[in-house]
Amino acid sequence: MQDSNIAILAGQGVVGQRKLNSLVKDWGKLPEKQRAEALQALTRSMPPRHRELIEKYFKELARNQQVAP
Repeated sequence: MQDSNIAILAGQGVVGQRKLNSLVKDWGKLPEKQRAEALQALTRSMPPRHRELIEKYFKELARNQQVAP
């Protein structure tokens, strides 16, 4: 089994409004890996406190979307 490595992230952590709206709409339908990658891209350059709030929001959004008909 290969050890985990720390990723070197060079992005700005900036997402356009259209992309963000699309993520919010389909968040609960995305596979876990895509959600994790999107969340990382969204929060990359944020201070830790903001990152925690955004992560909490999207986790709650996914939970609500999976329960809703």
